[in-house]
Amino acid sequence: MLQCEVCGKENVERSPYCFSCGTALSTPTRIEARVQEGGRTLLDGGQSADIPELTRSATGIDGLDAMIGGGFPQGRVILVSGGPGTGKTTMALQFLVNGCLKFGENGVFVSLDEPLKKILQETYRLGWDLKGLIDKGKIGFLEFHSSYGSRFSVEELTTKIKDTAERLHARRISIDPLTFISIHFPDIVTRRGVMMNLFDTLSATGATCIVTNEMRGEHETVILLEEYLADGVLRLRSSQVDRGQVRAIDVEKMRGTAIDDQTRAYVIENDGIQVISDSDLFTYAARLFAKQLTGEKASR
Repeated sequence: MLQCEVCGKENVERSPYCFSCGTALSTPTRIEARVQEGGRTLLDGGQSADIPELTRSATGIDGLDAMIGGGFPQGRVILVSGGPGTGKTTMALQFLVNGCLKFGENGVFVSLDEPLKKILQETYRLGWDLKGLIDKGKIGFLEFHSSYGSRFSVEELTTKIKDTAERLHARRISIDPLTFISIHFPDIVTRRGVMMNLFDTLSATGATCIVTNEMRGEHETVILLEEYLADGVLRLRSSQVDRGQVRAIDVEKMRGTAIDDQTRAYVIENDGIQVISDSDLFTYAARLFAKQLTGEKASR
């Protein structure tokens, strides 16, 4: 019988991942008798087995931190998947902007889709002075989009990420979106190597990272490699309810974290994403529908 080193749950099925918290069990240890002494955990032989406290990088996004125990585990790579218009880029940017303005942490944004001009227009609409943060050296901006064509080099990408993160002492990194890499490397074996290299590079920086990706279809059962590589997976969805749009977020996994397993609604307001954490998706949708009905009756 094996035991997860992060959450301590027994892994009776010998899966490569812990069923409780999702931690990879590539080097699992057998369960040993443990005793508590003076705040330390001791093994049978008496040697200390102190476990460092898990620190977190708060997102500063209303409602989201409450779903994940106060923030993303520091130094981990988080995958944010969603369809068009679900706010993946907004979340990736908001994580960096909040890091600078609320927590004093520098960041790096890697755009694999849009040029800086379009990103600045979007952030201006949300009331964020991204250009000011870039000019002050608080956020580094790297571009690798479609105009690169065959000139795109993953070695150049990883080198620039490492150098920029080191130069700015960045504690947060966002990459948007991974779809660009999948298009450039259609061969599955090559793409696997590229993805593993990228995730290793991100982990080596010590920064807390968000990478975005297009969500696989609702009926697809194949798990993408990046979902295995990531320490956490968030899913963003958007559905039409009557004449309104309802967006929903799920925390599929977050290693080392007790998560809120309810599907929650979220909105994209003038100042970014807000998660409606005080009610589940169905309660929120019912409330929205009732509000629309009341408005229709009042207008008659």
